[in-house]
Amino acid sequence: MTRIPSPPGSNNTRYAEMKSFGYDDEILTDFFGNGMSIQENKSYQFGPFSIDTQERQLMRSGTALPLPPQAVDTLLALIASAGRTLTYHKLGKLLWPDTHVEVENALAKNIAQLRKALGSENGEYIKTIHKLGYKFIAPVIEIREDLASRGSLAVLPLANHSHPDQAFFADGMTEELISHLMKIEALRVCPRTSVMAYKDVSNKPLREIAQDLKVGWVVEGSVLHASNRIRITVRVFEGATEKKVWAETYEKDVQDVLALQSEVASAIAREIRVKVTPNEAVSLAKSRAVVPEAYTAYLRGRYFWNKRTPEDLKRGAEYFRQTIDQDPTYAPAHAGLADTYVLLGTNGYDGMPPSEAMPLAKAAAKRALEIDDALAEAHTSIGYVKLAYDWDWDGAEKEFGRSIELNPAYATAYLWRGHHLMALGRLEEAAQEMQRALELEPLSIPCNLAVGWCFYYARQYDRAIQHYQRVLEMTPNLPLVLYEFGLAFLNKGLPQQALAEFQKADTSSGGAAVAIMLLGHAHARLGQKAEAYEQLARLDQKSKQTYVSAIYKAFIYAGLDEKDKAFEWFEKAYAERPTYLIYLNVEPSMDNLRSDPRYRDLLERVGLV
Repeated sequence: MTRIPSPPGSNNTRYAEMKSFGYDDEILTDFFGNGMSIQENKSYQFGPFSIDTQERQLMRSGTALPLPPQAVDTLLALIASAGRTLTYHKLGKLLWPDTHVEVENALAKNIAQLRKALGSENGEYIKTIHKLGYKFIAPVIEIREDLASRGSLAVLPLANHSHPDQAFFADGMTEELISHLMKIEALRVCPRTSVMAYKDVSNKPLREIAQDLKVGWVVEGSVLHASNRIRITVRVFEGATEKKVWAETYEKDVQDVLALQSEVASAIAREIRVKVTPNEAVSLAKSRAVVPEAYTAYLRGRYFWNKRTPEDLKRGAEYFRQTIDQDPTYAPAHAGLADTYVLLGTNGYDGMPPSEAMPLAKAAAKRALEIDDALAEAHTSIGYVKLAYDWDWDGAEKEFGRSIELNPAYATAYLWRGHHLMALGRLEEAAQEMQRALELEPLSIPCNLAVGWCFYYARQYDRAIQHYQRVLEMTPNLPLVLYEFGLAFLNKGLPQQALAEFQKADTSSGGAAVAIMLLGHAHARLGQKAEAYEQLARLDQKSKQTYVSAIYKAFIYAGLDEKDKAFEWFEKAYAERPTYLIYLNVEPSMDNLRSDPRYRDLLERVGLV
């Protein structure tokens, strides 16, 4: 590593000297470490470029760009104070502290080399401040060390140029294009959950969207689906400059839609000059003809699955089954059906008894893998069933690991592996997995919730509350968030605040069974027995109309400290195998039962101790 020369004497002297020139602590921290070296743990991204202060190598979409050391020093100085003017005097003292040079001429040479490397002779990145110095004007993002050499891209929701009732088709094509691009390891691609926030947003500059999503490239375009033909138009822009670098239109029969998606993804990768390995090229090129009606049904299934309400999940399952009926060897439809059954059988959704949903999920995922063993989503679904229903801890870990090996960008695999670790009480490891999932899908509600769960199960209630408050800013009054928000208040010793959140959840969920359970549990903890029994009666009434998990009554009786009744219902829950049983070893709300031998016996039978 090239080091900035330091004068004899202590670094503190030089630090103080630099501070006297007007550098603030943040900039100095970026530049000074022991021995006056540039810090070795910083990575930055701007537009399609990235630079790592350890390797000191400017990259463009995974390709190294040669620069002399002094030009690199100049670039790092400008990046560290992006948006602020660095005078000739400041830059001279930083770059040549012990050498007499003609600073303005030397800087002009470095800036010319940088602008040539950046392809921005007109100053899109580095602006000359007349008679004063230079300013780096493009948005700069500090990024994870392991992503520093990767290009980054966001595919904005493709506009629907067909009939309005074909909006699902445009959304599906957006998701499929994202999935294809995610196969390229050298390219970081924003997930669907992040980009869909920009659907129908036409008044926000691309530069700001790129900055929000922390990407160097932005793709936008449109889809026209008419009769049995599909036309896709795509345009690629540099995020920092909004410069259009490429545009093309593609058209094929619907039966060749997979080949169309592969062709578009490969063309985008080629135009932004991202490195594609031979294996990735083969994977991108792999396609097959589809049955048009079946593929349309598949996209409808994904559309309803993404809504994630019990009713929409059931509609999604119907469309996946239609796809399978018309095209039995289309593996993603089997994987989609598995994903749907997994959620329908999960506490909080409660669309089906787990004893019905989970075997169906496993069967669908297995069929998907018989067709395509490299389908990461199917491995993840089987892993979840092994975790939450079979209680096969080793088997679940194996499936999650295989999924991540196949698709390191699949956030759900990290998320559910985090739940696996959390259930086993390995909370620090779980938090790392949840954080990785959140980095991949920062706007995903399940990923955001999971980070809060790690705080909650670690009994860091203040941190959990703060985290859930931020999530509620994203999705006000979402029941799934209100449930966890209330539990954090309850176990912090603030039952009235918890009750208020559970009442909101009860209203916004339309009286979901889990909301009724939490209301009953909170009333019980407050000593309000009559109100707790009212919620038990509501569960009885609801169970006449739809599936209600036995574990919900167990929780209310536990809150009432009626232990015999609680264990009676836990035994019924054990027979059902609801997903929430796997968290009993870390659930703070059950602390009053822990000293009872029956509780340990239950944990042992689930495999938790």
